[in-house]
Amino acid sequence: MTFTSIWTREHMTGAPVFVGGHRGASTEAGENSLAAFEQAVAAGADFIEFDWRLTADNIPVVFHDETLERLHGDAKAIGEISYAELHAMHPALLTVPQALTAVRGRICVLLDTKITEPEALGSALDLIAPHLGDDAAVAFGVRSLEASAVVRQRLPDSPMLGLFRDYGDYPALREMDGLWARLWEDDATEASIGTLQAMGLRVIIMAGQPTHEGVGVVTPERMHTILQRRPDAVMLNDVRLGLAARAADAPAKPNSPGG
Repeated sequence: MTFTSIWTREHMTGAPVFVGGHRGASTEAGENSLAAFEQAVAAGADFIEFDWRLTADNIPVVFHDETLERLHGDAKAIGEISYAELHAMHPALLTVPQALTAVRGRICVLLDTKITEPEALGSALDLIAPHLGDDAAVAFGVRSLEASAVVRQRLPDSPMLGLFRDYGDYPALREMDGLWARLWEDDATEASIGTLQAMGLRVIIMAGQPTHEGVGVVTPERMHTILQRRPDAVMLNDVRLGLAARAADAPAKPNSPGG
């Protein structure tokens, strides 16, 4: 059976609303852990998202926060400690190559890129490039146009998804052949989704909100509302909730312009 990426334009026409696990199926296992990724695969998710950073010795690791404070009560920054030290404190830690190898051919991946300095990002991309495969199953989530330019230069064929705070930057992302744009749930109106789709971008909704009950947290009722607004994908912590909502009441989606 040939694995098909959800990220590329060739596979967009007539697609369902894709459902992805934020940091894996993070309601069922620890965030950004192999167990959370396996739970998402088992549930039938279309993709998983995980975050990546560099340790002090330049090992690309799967870790969300800038510091260890939230998970381990330690104010040290990930970039200030070695891989060995971090692994000792956080035994579930995966390197990016380990994570990609574990799920290859079974689920698509969104790499939320937390590395902001261009030179460091370029070097990090070189480190993980041999582990990406050739099926476009791995998309890079980028947080600035500067980071987008680095990804496009180093990995010209890799799908890119904008995670921008300033939605006004999305037209420039499209000019770089970026294919996807994130909107937060509170900003995801039919009008805002339609505007981005009219640019030729596909739209992924991030459930929840940092200022509310938490990123990735959503009720069945709100999930229904998100689906009715016709995005191209939604990302949440509870993968099974998302898949059940899609099965129950996802609307028939028209093809997005350019799809």
